Amino acid sequence: MKQILLATTALVMTAGVAAAEISFSGYAEMGVVGGGDDNISFASNGETQFHNDFNLIVTMTSETDTGLAFGVSTEISKDEGEANGDFSADNTAAFISGAFGTLTMGEIDGAVDWAITENVGNPGSIGDDETMHAGYMGAFGDGNYDNQIARYEYSFGDFGIAASAELDDTGEGDDGYAIGMKYKGDFGGFGLGFGLGYQSLTTSGTWAPGNLGDFVGDLADGIDMDIYAVSLTGDFNNGFVAGVAYTKFNNDIEDFEHIGVSAGYTVGAFEIGANYGEFDLDGDKASGYGIAAAYDLGGGLKVHGGYGDSDIDGFDGDFETYSVGVSMSF
Repeated sequence: MKQILLATTALVMTAGVAAAEISFSGYAEMGVVGGGDDNISFASNGETQFHNDFNLIVTMTSETDTGLAFGVSTEISKDEGEANGDFSADNTAAFISGAFGTLTMGEIDGAVDWAITENVGNPGSIGDDETMHAGYMGAFGDGNYDNQIARYEYSFGDFGIAASAELDDTGEGDDGYAIGMKYKGDFGGFGLGFGLGYQSLTTSGTWAPGNLGDFVGDLADGIDMDIYAVSLTGDFNNGFVAGVAYTKFNNDIEDFEHIGVSAGYTVGAFEIGANYGEFDLDGDKASGYGIAAAYDLGGGLKVHGGYGDSDIDGFDGDFETYSVGVSMSF
């Protein structure tokens, strides 16, 4: 198999003037996805289907004469599912960075998602089975509005702090704000990570925490929400990592909470990861778990397998998902 190399182009202006660089990288997947009769994966209604995905990441960076770095990146992706073609830009963001820190704006993580580690040791799967079950907590309050986020971050030693905002462009609710901090250090061969965050928003009617919206629908419009989150991770420096994350949602209708645990192990070219999460909504549970494994064949080619399962109180259904295939990084 001949490996495809995407060229990196550097545009050097003149001596004494900082260089501008445009770089390209790529990622692709192919395989099979499927699941239970009520799964929400690419294989709708439990039918086993072929899956392919393609992403081209374009990054442009430069620097001023005074050392101020700036740039932009975007991801050109093929629509997932049955469609071949229908390319679109995704995850576009621009940044400016210097001694003052880094300011980034675009489709990025807010300060809470930036600070909290919700899933460690995950090698990934082509169907994202391990991160799409009902118990998975991912983006916290991000995406409640138009998913255009401005985030400022600053790091000093092993600590980092961040603040972010996502504006309500409808003018009908309060803007969303978030703050977060994280720490990562080494203690005699044991790696410790800690994250803490707070986020406030007014629900837009098209958002729900984690993957809940895919299973039980989005929250009603106009609910004032405060989100508090904390995470703790450990790296035993022997291939094993583990973590736990807790999130509390306070609002003027009904408070609820989420707990998530995850772990992973790497030995040689083999990786495996698992996670479990549970939402407690006033006694009703929405939970799920996911498992993903990968084997690195070298040169950017990996074999992947994944499985996910969900259980929601009051909902009967077969919410399993699975996938197997290969990923290619260029």
